[in-house]
Amino acid sequence: MAIVQPTPDHVLDKATREALKRVNTTAVVDVLARNGYDARYTYMPNLQTMNPGKRLVARAITVRFVPSRPDADEEKPGGEESPEYAAFELAGPGDVIVMESMRTKLMSIGGDIKFLRLKQREVDGLICDGGIRDMHTVKDYGVMLWGYGKTSNLGTRVGTPYSTNDWVQVDGVLVRPGDYIVADDDGVVVIPRKVAPEMAQKAIEYDDLEEWIRRRLDTENLSPGKYYPPDEETFELYRKWKQGL
Repeated sequence: MAIVQPTPDHVLDKATREALKRVNTTAVVDVLARNGYDARYTYMPNLQTMNPGKRLVARAITVRFVPSRPDADEEKPGGEESPEYAAFELAGPGDVIVMESMRTKLMSIGGDIKFLRLKQREVDGLICDGGIRDMHTVKDYGVMLWGYGKTSNLGTRVGTPYSTNDWVQVDGVLVRPGDYIVADDDGVVVIPRKVAPEMAQKAIEYDDLEEWIRRRLDTENLSPGKYYPPDEETFELYRKWKQGL
């Protein structure tokens, strides 16, 4: 029997999510690492964007696929009750579908027909460690996508959707329902829900700090090592400058 659980409430408001969209994932990874969340816990190195130039910050609604097997496939709810469709109905603006897809492009997690529902429900995006079909059509849906790449394979003989809003492992990284996904052309990062409000504010500040460092190095014509990577003294100089604005 499939597992379907509710989605935890948002802990980042829309204004914070919009501000975080202006922050590159590189800054988010740096901030998380500085606060005890090494990149091996948060960064999905093998996922690539299917919509270059897009930025995503959204709450995770998860789907877990398991290897297909005839007896298990028979026990899974079908039709509209299938776990991936249950996830689609839970999702809306501000959400991203996160699919554990067994780390292979042979596992197609959907295409033009399935993802039409994401367009209808105005879901922000979808990430997976599998393949995506029918990109010639899906690219026009307005749904941001990251995965292992395009595929022509039919995924139903490779894996079967097992659960909705369960803990999942995507590209070797744990994602829990209600976590936040930040994604851009450089990569995909998960911010744990428990620390999301704090990490979002620190990432927004860190991104502004890096811009301040770039301007200061350019003005002073100095080596990057003067201010980068930033230490406490650099942070203090930046904050004093910020207070004087």
